[in-house]
Amino acid sequence: MIVAEVEPIGGFVGTSISEPLLQAGILLSVLAYIVHLDKWMAAAAFALFVPQLVFVPLIQSAINRRAGARVWVLRQLGVSTVEARAGSAERDRSDGKRIDRVLQLNMGIFKLKFSMNFLMNFCSQVQVVAALLIGGWMVHTDQLEVGGVVAFISAVGRLNDPWGDLVNYLEI
Repeated sequence: MIVAEVEPIGGFVGTSISEPLLQAGILLSVLAYIVHLDKWMAAAAFALFVPQLVFVPLIQSAINRRAGARVWVLRQLGVSTVEARAGSAERDRSDGKRIDRVLQLNMGIFKLKFSMNFLMNFCSQVQVVAALLIGGWMVHTDQLEVGGVVAFISAVGRLNDPWGDLVNYLEI
C-alpha cells in the first residue's frame, strides 16, 4: 500500500523539476540556433518575444490571485453549509452571494486565460510575419539566402512549444 502511494508522489516530484528544466533547455537551444542563423532577424524575433515575457507573468499572477480568492470563497461557503441552521433565509442569501462571487471569479479566470492564449498566439504569428518581411528584404538585397529564411521561420515556430509548456507549467 505504501509503494502505491509513494510512486505517484515521486513521479510528480521528479517531473516538477525535470519538465521545466527540459523545456527551458529546449527554449534556450532554439534561441541560440536563431542567433546563429542571423543576428538581425534574431533581434527582431526577440523584440517580438519580449512582450510575452512581460504580459504572461502579469496575467498569470492575476489568474492566481483570482484562483486564491475563489478557494477562499468556496471554503467560506463550505463552512456556512456545515454550520447551517435549518431554514435560515439570511444564510441562503449570503450563500447565494458567495456562489455568485465564485461564478464571477471563474469567469474572470477564463477571460484572463483566453486573453493570454490569444496574445501568445498573436505574438508568435507576428514573429513569423516579421521573419517573412525582414527575411524577404534581406533575400532581395542578397544578404541572406531563401533557405535561411525558411530555417528561421521553422526555428521561430519551434519557440512556441517549449514556451507554451513552460507557461502551462506555471498555471494553476
